[in-house]
Amino acid sequence: MNKNSFLYLFNFGLIILVMIMLASNVLHSQTFIPAEIIGGKKQFKEFVDMEMQFPENAIKEKVKGNVELSFIVDNNGDIIGINVKESLNNEVDKEAIRILKKTQWEAAKKFGKNVASRNKILINFNYKKYKRLCKKRGYTKIYYPHLPVDTSNKIFDLEKSHKRPSPIFKERFYSIDKFIINNLKYPDAAFNQNISGLVILNFIVEPHGHVSHIIVEKHVGGGCNEEAIRVIKLIKWNPGIIDKKAARVKMSIKVMFKLPDNSDHQYLPNNQNNTM
Repeated sequence: MNKNSFLYLFNFGLIILVMIMLASNVLHSQTFIPAEIIGGKKQFKEFVDMEMQFPENAIKEKVKGNVELSFIVDNNGDIIGINVKESLNNEVDKEAIRILKKTQWEAAKKFGKNVASRNKILINFNYKKYKRLCKKRGYTKIYYPHLPVDTSNKIFDLEKSHKRPSPIFKERFYSIDKFIINNLKYPDAAFNQNISGLVILNFIVEPHGHVSHIIVEKHVGGGCNEEAIRVIKLIKWNPGIIDKKAARVKMSIKVMFKLPDNSDHQYLPNNQNNTM
């Protein structure tokens, strides 16, 4: 075999090897989907901001930094095997773990089937930012409208609640329909493109009455999904009651975006929902 033939075969072999590696990477990406936090990274940050109870001693000690947690999301989406990979102090670490345990996850998938997977996440603690956060959210300690509170972190179906979550409004006979009508703004993109339709949101009403882990079950484009989420976040709730305890309860709400014939901005309710 002459030199040119050898070089040709060598280069051809390299090309085949690269193609195999690329094909392998593509196949792997198609067959394995990592675990994902429900609601995405943006909602996770909002959830941390809503839930965080910065330990008083850590504030006095001016603690700041990240707690890195390693954990397994099992094939049911449950969190197990939590380890602290990067610590600040014992109290802060416990608070990070408490928050993580309340998050909801979609299990990783391999060849379309749920599988357990190891994951990690960072939760930032900064005593200066926390003071600003408390001012922004309007509270330092979380207020619970009903005591006692279920501390299992279990999510209950609406049908199993002995008392369903109910929205809190100042006016006695104020309804969710009316609240949405008064607060929803038809997105400009949807208006300009003549987009209308029904957005269905699933979410959790927490024991303190705030909503979390919002999922868009039925999508509408043009910014309608985002606007429906924004409005639902404005509502404060009385929590659902399970065995006389305030508990985490699943809810669902439908928001109809519909433009009339004259194309004026308008929201027409299509209520709603089997949850109220």
